Amino acid sequence: MNSLIKIILAGICSLLILTAQAQDQTRNPKLQERISQAKLLEIKDALALSDAKMKELTPIFKRYEAEKSQLHFPGQGKMLRSNPDSLSTEEADKLITAHLDNAIKVSTIRRKYYTEFKSVLTPQQVMKLYKSEAQLNRKVMQELRRRMRNRAGQ
Repeated sequence: MNSLIKIILAGICSLLILTAQAQDQTRNPKLQERISQAKLLEIKDALALSDAKMKELTPIFKRYEAEKSQLHFPGQGKMLRSNPDSLSTEEADKLITAHLDNAIKVSTIRRKYYTEFKSVLTPQQVMKLYKSEAQLNRKVMQELRRRMRNRAGQ
């Protein structure tokens, strides 16, 4: 895929994810499916997978995404936005503990699906999959920040 298509795909992914975050995904399965398809396209490109490999990977990835989507991250944004010096010891402790608990949950899910991913992908490709996922999350966060700045400026 050329770079223009990648940029357009990243924009679509960002918009879909932002829209999903604004809505309850469980009430909008069509939106959730579009987000999943956009992620799969990004992964196919990043890993240079054949259609046959994608056909094998898709059901595994969808189960992985579904399990991750069941996690809730209350306070995650507050931890990232907060000035640590403005928090009480108890508030900081609560935010850190929640952050660490969420990291364990995500890690547990990744560990669980690693074996399944390896049934289709090489370990190097699994690394690329996780990196692609992280890059997409960064793009989404950048877009969220940009939109928040634009709203604050209006």
